[in-house]
Amino acid sequence: MDYTFVPMNRRYATHITESWKYEGDYAIYDYSGEADHMMDAAAWGSGLFAVLSPEGELVGELSIEFFTEDDEATDYADFGNMELINQRELWIGFGMRPDLVGQGRGPRFVGACAEFALKQTRYAGEHVFLGVACFNRRAIRAYEKAGFRVFRQSTGTINGRTFVTVHMRMNVRCQDSLKRSNPGT
Repeated sequence: MDYTFVPMNRRYATHITESWKYEGDYAIYDYSGEADHMMDAAAWGSGLFAVLSPEGELVGELSIEFFTEDDEATDYADFGNMELINQRELWIGFGMRPDLVGQGRGPRFVGACAEFALKQTRYAGEHVFLGVACFNRRAIRAYEKAGFRVFRQSTGTINGRTFVTVHMRMNVRCQDSLKRSNPGT
């Protein structure tokens, strides 16, 4: 499936925060606690995007962030400052519509999100980073298939609950090599 990335907007953000509910342990990923982030119009088109299917259906969302080594976030207004962002780490976060998870779409979706983030920001760094709760083995396997590798474990908070998390990174140069050797992914 090919994906189209468009700036987040109020309609998409409202739909995601009001109706995307996940089952069981995955309920921590519900977007009801993310309304402030999703409704931040300053992020729309710079750090927050809706992901659409070829038919134009909303199938996911992508968040792009840049952080210093001290975990200081970069303002969205500074995303166009290439010198600044290339001195920082590119972190992505994303979500897929709940009825689409668990169907084997994850690696391609994650790869498309990473590729879009790199192109959109023209990032020249060595890695793209993401974080995930350790219990979410399904997601970790999908991220590994997309080229990410675990490099650190820590504690993180998701929707007010504390979890052991892993940080993963993908070498950008390896991503290019994977695409050339596996054009169907």
